[in-house]
Amino acid sequence: MAELRLKDLIKRRPITVSSDATIHDVIKIMARENVGFLVVREGEQVVGVLSERDVIKALAEEGDVGKRVAEFCKRDVIKLRADSTLEEAAQTMGKHRIRHIVVEDERGELIGVVSVRDLLEELFGPGTKTD
Repeated sequence: MAELRLKDLIKRRPITVSSDATIHDVIKIMARENVGFLVVREGEQVVGVLSERDVIKALAEEGDVGKRVAEFCKRDVIKLRADSTLEEAAQTMGKHRIRHIVVEDERGELIGVVSVRDLLEELFGPGTKTD
């Protein structure tokens, strides 16, 4: 049996937001899409990431729902290629203390996001043998 790759875990298109969007826009997108993580873009370029925690922190510090994403998103985007293994993803997440990995194809184009939950469901979900 072939080893699973990150591309095998991508369940939906990546949810992105413009760096010009506001906190209010982000909250609406996260609620509508039922996600807690967004990829930030400027045009077609990935420039950052944004988690629920980032939004809460920005609101707690400033309380301004009009604040722009560019002002508080994380710019150090941790990415892996679609053919990376689940083990590589888990090691990267542990090393960087993150819960999401941005996944790109061989051309460096965004194709999805894989979360810790995705990894755990694949490794330990129903019907998975653990012994």
